Amino acid sequence: MLVFQACLLALAVCMDTFFGAVSCTVSGISIPKKCALLISSVGTGFLSISLFGAQLLMQILPVKFFQYAGFAILFLLGSSQIMKEMLKAVFQKHQPHWNWKALGLVIDICFDETLADTDHSKTLSVRETFAYSAALSLDSLASGLGAGIQKTEIPFCLFLTFCAGFLLTLLGCKIGKSCRFRKNLSWLGGVMLLILAFCRL
Repeated sequence: MLVFQACLLALAVCMDTFFGAVSCTVSGISIPKKCALLISSVGTGFLSISLFGAQLLMQILPVKFFQYAGFAILFLLGSSQIMKEMLKAVFQKHQPHWNWKALGLVIDICFDETLADTDHSKTLSVRETFAYSAALSLDSLASGLGAGIQKTEIPFCLFLTFCAGFLLTLLGCKIGKSCRFRKNLSWLGGVMLLILAFCRL
């Protein structure tokens, strides 16, 4: 069961990576392999901070509190992922202006991955990839806190996240180039988080 939860978490946090790569490629933006590695590394780094942070909190907070708090976090994240396209539509309609340039860019990319190409070169640079990776990995911070992965399973989960993130980025680029894949299935990550939430109970 613990291995299943670790696999589910890794795949759930990598789904955005896959669909982000598809979206960029369909828009004519290429993601070099070195940037795919960086995307995977940043995502794994965010998740590792979250998972080890959860281990510290588990030593401080009552088990029951942490269990139900974890359920609430994953349930809210899963629900927001499923409704992400609706939120994107609202964002694109109103186009809010963010005062903090760096943070604003990350938030913008959360709703439209193609905005990562700030120099309009149609190729993600290493600098642009950091903002892109941070945007795709924000949910990893909360997901790791709520997942309740045991300490012994963390290395396996992080290894799987790194591999899945890299491979799904490359796969997303390939699919985007070959068939102009436009179906919105980004809700799949949300469904996985909801399953993980109910596993906490």
